[in-house]
Amino acid sequence: MWSMRLRPELIACLLSALPLATWAQDNCQALTDTSVILSVVTEQFYDRSFNGLNWPAEVASAVESVDCGDSPTQVTSRINALLSRLGASHTAAFSTEELDYWALNSQYYFDSLDGYPLAFAGILAEREEEKWFVSAVLDGSVAAQAGVQVGDELLQLNNNPFSPTGFVPGDNRLRVSPDGSDTREIALSVPQQSLMRAFVDASSASARVIELDAGNDRLLSVGYYRIWAGRDPIQRDFQSTLDEYYDADVDALVVDLRGGLGATSADYLAPVRYLLARKKMPVHFLIDVSVFGGKELLASLVRHDGLGQLVGATTAGEHRPARVNRLLNDRYFLMVATGAFPAPEGGVIEGVGVEPDIAVETCTRFCAGHDPILDASLQILASAVESDS
Repeated sequence: MWSMRLRPELIACLLSALPLATWAQDNCQALTDTSVILSVVTEQFYDRSFNGLNWPAEVASAVESVDCGDSPTQVTSRINALLSRLGASHTAAFSTEELDYWALNSQYYFDSLDGYPLAFAGILAEREEEKWFVSAVLDGSVAAQAGVQVGDELLQLNNNPFSPTGFVPGDNRLRVSPDGSDTREIALSVPQQSLMRAFVDASSASARVIELDAGNDRLLSVGYYRIWAGRDPIQRDFQSTLDEYYDADVDALVVDLRGGLGATSADYLAPVRYLLARKKMPVHFLIDVSVFGGKELLASLVRHDGLGQLVGATTAGEHRPARVNRLLNDRYFLMVATGAFPAPEGGVIEGVGVEPDIAVETCTRFCAGHDPILDASLQILASAVESDS
């Protein structure tokens, strides 16, 4: 993947190739933005048939529908509605008003872990039927420490409607509902940080040994680790943590692949292989629809190589190579699929996903602090040890 910054002369060339010349209207930023983004997609998308769409007509229609008062988020919403019809993952545009913009930019900023910082409390959120719900809370984050839980409805932030990018550095007031009726206000002191830094810290903070009652006065110790994203410090910390689990003589291992970003490789399974070579134990990998890209490759290899059991729900089915573009003075981040990875030994992932070995219904709303997938994994591990006793 690579980053593209358009020069002014290239922008003019791309715009002139569009079916409409109305982009030249004065003071219509939304029209210029839409034209530039769709021009780059036209140039880079790997399927020159555009999934059977009449692409020039679709682009013309999208350009004609622009209102000069559209916000950047309205621009990306319109564009992504069109791009979704191309039937390819890793093809989408994001503005600075969207958390994915900051997450992906920090992922592909390789000079340090601290590129593209913003005020981030450790909350990942999904919008459902015009409402925001917590989809994940990063381990060790200020939100986790304040008791924000997966499934909470996010109502207000600093007396405004909730927005994932609406936090400010320092003091914030967040109003949530844990059950759809009661509400509570939470005070958060939010740091300015890149999401990649947050994912690295959260991965390290996730490590813990869980003690379970396996019956017959026996305690089962389970090493747990959550891989929030793909970055060298996370891979190294995962390796050192599994070494510690070996020294602690844990009875089982749970590797959580859910949430965060992808961009992992097969190398992330090396610590698991090494651990199992030294000590045989049951291993569970937790998956759901939030698992995509490189993490889906890991899940596929886990099944193919018999490294453990996949527990949870089918993954996203998003596994394509892409070009990364930073456009219009960094106001937009655009990914464009450039082809297909060879199908891994575990089978095709794109558009299909990886199914779990043990299916568990997930919770996305009002979960009251419960994690059905992790709970099921721990229960199965405890039961297996008890039956072997």
